[in-house]
Amino acid sequence: MNKIIGAIAFIAIITPGISFADTYHFELNAGRSTVQARFDVTRDIERGYITAGIGGVYSDNHDDYRIADVKLALGDEILIPGLKCELGFKGLLGEVEKDHRDGDLMAIGFLLSAAYEIPKTVLPIPIEVSASVCAAPNPVCFLDSERYLEIGTSLAFHIVKNGAIVLGYKYIKVHIDEHHKHWKMSDDVIFVGLRLKY
Repeated sequence: MNKIIGAIAFIAIITPGISFADTYHFELNAGRSTVQARFDVTRDIERGYITAGIGGVYSDNHDDYRIADVKLALGDEILIPGLKCELGFKGLLGEVEKDHRDGDLMAIGFLLSAAYEIPKTVLPIPIEVSASVCAAPNPVCFLDSERYLEIGTSLAFHIVKNGAIVLGYKYIKVHIDEHHKHWKMSDDVIFVGLRLKY
């Protein structure tokens, strides 16, 4: 747990260095015994945009885990208006527990995500459909972790200009090698939350 607190403190120190960003995004979600939070900053660049941010998820169900992440991704609108894709990395740090066994997670995940905003001309309330995959194979996993996989999808209902209600699903799977004892933790959760943009 001290490692996670240290990582969050480090992130808090370097975050002011990206305060030049144009847009700020904050999201808070809750599901079955799970809480997720995310803060991202996005800045337009010559071709597309760049996003940097921090996030975390905490679960207190049968399989406990606490995972913090640092995200850096490049994105652009492709193919059709309103469809945005991002490609980047997530630095992951956390602890996972299952059946009284616990392991430390540290990994660099490859991130791919896409989002499409259905325009007002189609629906009275703009809805954004998004999906993402973050995967870290064995060569970029450290400490006790061997592999990491995270899959997410969500619907964001833009009820006001700068706010949305989010309904989503997330699946996380971590492979652990603790003192040559191999085990894995997996969890999937449906969540609801709030997203703000300013």
